[in-house]
Amino acid sequence: MSKDSRKRQGDHTRDALLKAATRVFAQAGYHGASTRAIAQAANVNQALIGYHFGSKEALYQAVFVSITEALEQRMAARVDTLEAMLAAPEVPRPSYLAVLEGVCGGMAELMVQPETEYWSQLILREQQQPGPAFEALYERFMGRVLDTLTRVVAHLCPALDRRDVKLLVVSMIGQVIVWRFARAGIQRHLGWQQPDIEAIKNRLFTNIRLLLQEEPAR
Repeated sequence: MSKDSRKRQGDHTRDALLKAATRVFAQAGYHGASTRAIAQAANVNQALIGYHFGSKEALYQAVFVSITEALEQRMAARVDTLEAMLAAPEVPRPSYLAVLEGVCGGMAELMVQPETEYWSQLILREQQQPGPAFEALYERFMGRVLDTLTRVVAHLCPALDRRDVKLLVVSMIGQVIVWRFARAGIQRHLGWQQPDIEAIKNRLFTNIRLLLQEEPAR
């Protein structure tokens, strides 16, 4: 086997372990997941976990790096645009709203995709008992998104104090992530078999514009 072939095979094995570990950790939790179960789910020899990652803990951290990179790949361009707008002089309010809706709409699309089911379960577990994996996710992705949205809302709603700006941002994000964490109940309430992403985004965009109406200073 050539060097390139061995590398491709190694990359394939590593990817298979990451995908299997994402599912097993999400379903069983860190302590409930065994390296044997992960290896079986990936259809590889258990010893390859040690070869590629070194330990179960390192594999768990690698899963969160993989999730973070996937989130960045999907959302970074929109967040970059908002940050560039904040640095530019006199950007029209409608331009901010359009990009802000793009960020929240993109997040809503992610929430209803099957691939994010296990990501969400893992992130929820980590937020209930934050550890190094959550810290890395927050520093690389969550914190950046929240900080950028906070700066945008502060710019659009100068009458609000810092606390209310942050609470408003949390309200905006909350109506997005509910489509993952409470999806089954919401779909039953609405009588949907599958989420209607266009209806979700239309309601979301309307709510964002209502939330961003400047409130009187307290």
